[in-house]
Amino acid sequence: MTLVEGIAKVFAFRTLPATVLAVLVYLVLFGAVQYGDRVPKVPKNQKGLDLAQAYADLHRIAERPHPMLSHANDIVHTYILDRVRNISLGVEYIEVYDDIVSDASWAAWGGRGAAVYNEATNILVKIQGSDPKYTSGDGGVLFSAHYDSVSTASGATDDGMGVATLIQLVEYLAKNRPKRTAVFNINNGEEDGLLGAFAFLKHPWSNLTDVFLNLEGASAGGRPLLFRGTSTPALRSFNVPHPHGNSISADAFERGLIRSGTDYTVYTGVGMEGLDLAFYRGRSKYHTKYDAIPYTDAQERALWAMMESAHASGLALLNDDRTHGTGRPPVYFDLFGVWLVLLSMDTLLIVNVVLIIVGPVILIVLVIAEGAILHGRSQNRNGHVSQDNSSLLQQFWTWLIAFGWLKGAWRWAKFWVAVLVTLGLQALLMLAYLKLSPFIVYSYPSLVLVSSFTLAYLSLVFVITPSSNHLPEKQKHIMFLQTYILTWSLLIWATVAVGSGIGGVYFVTAWNVSVLLACAIGCVENMLGAQGSYDNHHVHYAPLPQSDDEEHPRAEVEAETTETTPLIRPILRTKEESGAIGWWILQFLLAVSVPVTLVSHIAVLFISATAQTLADGSSAITVYAGVSVLVFIMVLPVIPFTFKIHSAVASLFIIVFVFSTAYNLLAFPFSQTEPLKIFFQQTVALGSISSPYPQITHATTKLTGVEHYMKDLIIPKLPSAIGQNVTCSTKNATRQGLQTCSWESALLPSPGGHDSLSPVGADHWITANVTRRGTNSARFVFRASNTRGCRLSFDNKRITRHNVRGSEGGVLSQFPLPRDGVNLLHLWAREWDRTFSVDVEWEGDGPLEGQLACKWAEYESGSVGVDAATGKIPAFEEALAWFPRWAAVTKAADGLVEAFATFSV
Repeated sequence: MTLVEGIAKVFAFRTLPATVLAVLVYLVLFGAVQYGDRVPKVPKNQKGLDLAQAYADLHRIAERPHPMLSHANDIVHTYILDRVRNISLGVEYIEVYDDIVSDASWAAWGGRGAAVYNEATNILVKIQGSDPKYTSGDGGVLFSAHYDSVSTASGATDDGMGVATLIQLVEYLAKNRPKRTAVFNINNGEEDGLLGAFAFLKHPWSNLTDVFLNLEGASAGGRPLLFRGTSTPALRSFNVPHPHGNSISADAFERGLIRSGTDYTVYTGVGMEGLDLAFYRGRSKYHTKYDAIPYTDAQERALWAMMESAHASGLALLNDDRTHGTGRPPVYFDLFGVWLVLLSMDTLLIVNVVLIIVGPVILIVLVIAEGAILHGRSQNRNGHVSQDNSSLLQQFWTWLIAFGWLKGAWRWAKFWVAVLVTLGLQALLMLAYLKLSPFIVYSYPSLVLVSSFTLAYLSLVFVITPSSNHLPEKQKHIMFLQTYILTWSLLIWATVAVGSGIGGVYFVTAWNVSVLLACAIGCVENMLGAQGSYDNHHVHYAPLPQSDDEEHPRAEVEAETTETTPLIRPILRTKEESGAIGWWILQFLLAVSVPVTLVSHIAVLFISATAQTLADGSSAITVYAGVSVLVFIMVLPVIPFTFKIHSAVASLFIIVFVFSTAYNLLAFPFSQTEPLKIFFQQTVALGSISSPYPQITHATTKLTGVEHYMKDLIIPKLPSAIGQNVTCSTKNATRQGLQTCSWESALLPSPGGHDSLSPVGADHWITANVTRRGTNSARFVFRASNTRGCRLSFDNKRITRHNVRGSEGGVLSQFPLPRDGVNLLHLWAREWDRTFSVDVEWEGDGPLEGQLACKWAEYESGSVGVDAATGKIPAFEEALAWFPRWAAVTKAADGLVEAFATFSV
């Protein structure tokens, strides 16, 4: 064997090289994506940041749950205020402001016919920029994070890490003055309706900024994600050491697929440009006791990942003018956690339109040229060169017939049959999961991906391979052309999506380009192929085929019989065996590596972000359908090469598919590390406010969650529910897809506090009265013990105007109330035991009826560092004690307890 023959043996389009390359490429790409998805290590050079101090701050901030309705919230407020004040000492261009002055009303976030009144408790810091152009007016940068947690979590990632990061940025900028002015809004009440961000708009410093960076947490650590960004200029700032972001998450927010909100919504609502950076992994721990430092994924490294990205992006926003300005929404995605690809939506739209028009033209020209050349060679081999001056279209048609494409319709049909069979089997697998084990993706998302991936490959192989007994190069060429037709069709759909503002379909563009190039390479390969292979003057004699299955495609040359014709018929060694070395490898790297890389990143992000949202009421169909589509796109690019991949791969995949699927269908879907979330609230009925001191008439405990696991496996274990009439219903507007079960509980809560005005001491809940002041106006005066959050709901009227006496008054002009009024008014006080005096007006005559309710969220009595006046909620403590280890309790509403009294005036 010569050196050339040895190289041909290794790199020719044969079974062994094709199998090795396919396995190697997929393993390398999947491994690289997973490696890039890790939380980066902390470098020795922290670039002026102090991780140790930030970690110490985090311990103080996330020491215990500290919702707005808690005394622990005041302790955290004082700690952060002291920290930034100490940093500002001796620095003349830093100003710290404890905003306990601003108050405002606005239309509630989400537009549910509600209004909100809030008294601010934000901590504001202004660092005056050094550039005179930005010392007055706008042009500054807003940095935002919230220091409150929910009542059921200490808030290590939501949003303790964001606050600790902002403190570090204040400390860094105190030593490194920026060009533009920086304003920090370390706000309160985000968890109860984005209260701190809305209230910030009343402060004059809100007018100094035109771009923002918001830090958030919607999980329990890991690598922070650039959730969304408003424009290409703002995204330019995200040139960070380890970028992580994708337009798909922004598309999901924009279209309501993610039922959640951050302060980003408020800032963009007033016309600011900016970024939303947040943790997103480990949703099962979100808003539970597991959102705490001991359970945080990667802990110091997760905190550093947030600090590193905020530091780099923040400095760019403060010092680079290219990061300011307006523009179309951006399209962006990261590659392996190293590079961030960024382009505008307009650019992607133009590229798509050009590809839709020019791509087919290029390919048709190449195919016609290829057909003409091959047709000419065929005539030369037969010893008579055609002198026909027929049209190019006729030549192309003749070539199609000569090439055998029309003689075997199945060669064209089987690609589409394989696609349909694969999609059909994916749908059946998805249906099996939905019917038998819908929550298995909650704890075992990787196994679901493996099961789906192996099935997709097997379905393609079993349709394509059995009938692939003709020339390998021809088979590959046909499959590439059909793949291009598919991607071109998808490109039309993607272009329509981009036109409507969806940028997450960028991978279709890249896939189409890579397949177009692969098809072009195939055409050029055929045109520039070894001419001697078809020249009957240079016939190569070859031994008969051996057992190696890639040797069977032979082209026999029927030469004219003469006296010199050998007794043994000459067999032509085709280019599939020894020629065109490297062409197919280049095609594979283009057509497979590009789409698999892009879609693998999307798959990891998608499964990490959505798998555990099922406990929040998200549709399981969306999750499994997304997995099926993404896996299909990852497998389909290899279809032109499947008939050359060794059958051992399919055999291995059969075993993996059977075992992974069987395990997924039989395993219990939850565990202590991936717990099922159950939503808790207790309501207390106090009768009518016509009584000076309404007392409890009954208390109801409510749990909301997944029907079977909650109703059959959790509630029967709770002592307070045993022997009670437990009623369950799926009619729950705030948690669609889940079931709410309730029962009358003997575990009565206490509001806590030391109310000297109450004749019943600490069991006093609300004192209130309401008086009619006109035909369509009334005044409510009420006070609740040991809380600062209440609401008025109106059953038969819509309130067109309200005024909280003693406040600054007025409604935020950027978020006006609906013209037809509201039927719900949320009231948040700055001080405890606040007496509210609220005037309301409505249209029409008749009585005004509804409810007055107040909220409590503290369940720990006499906690360390917290005033002993905190309340106690035994029903919630029962849930903490009696829930199985595979379940975790979280809050269902602003208050763990809500006490209400009715009124009619």
